[in-house]
Amino acid sequence: MSNQFKRVGSIIVFFTIAVLLRYYVDIVKPSFLQNLNMYVVILLHGIGPLVGGLFVVKVLKRPNFLKVFGLDFIKTISIILIPIILFSLVGIIKTGTPYFNAPKYIGIMILYALFEEYGWRGYLQSELIGLKRLYKYLIITILWFVWHLNFELSLSNLIFFLSLLGGSYGIGYMADKSKSLIVSAVFHSFFNIAQIGLLNGIELKYKIGIILISAFATIYIVNYNTQKIEVSRV
Repeated sequence: MSNQFKRVGSIIVFFTIAVLLRYYVDIVKPSFLQNLNMYVVILLHGIGPLVGGLFVVKVLKRPNFLKVFGLDFIKTISIILIPIILFSLVGIIKTGTPYFNAPKYIGIMILYALFEEYGWRGYLQSELIGLKRLYKYLIITILWFVWHLNFELSLSNLIFFLSLLGGSYGIGYMADKSKSLIVSAVFHSFFNIAQIGLLNGIELKYKIGIILISAFATIYIVNYNTQKIEVSRV
């Protein structure tokens, strides 16, 4: 069996599992979901890429070049804490007290993104590593878009597709540089923070400002770490 056949077959298996689980949770909506905590239900929406990725990596022995940390522990924790601290402190501007729900909400969004990132960047980007960036990120974007099971022909969906394409480049770049699933998940969570309603109490201008600060800080930490590794090898 050729390696190319194994690659295509593994991608099909991964994507089939990811889509079926997404369909089951998002479209079928089994009755047991009604009895679960809201945050557990949110996490289950991202379980498909995780399960599909784990199956092809562990059972079919396909590649995953990302580690959970990738960077050292302190740098990884710093990347996680920056948005948590900033979103907590922004409450002081409005109320005089920290926004105490921020750690919980940000933590949930990062964990959700980690589920997705194991599949999209951990497995799929590793599987497509030999392709040119344009082709690699375009394939990931198309599969990622289809996985959301929203096929309406509308301007909003076109914008969503383009945002996924930008995310595939941005998150993909950070995955390649850091070799870290957590760093990829944090970057992924920035997109979710800007869109979903868990942080609706914070004005959009503050959201965007904190996301930009956190993103630039993450890029700096990852690039600094990469340069330090390169210097140590000289």
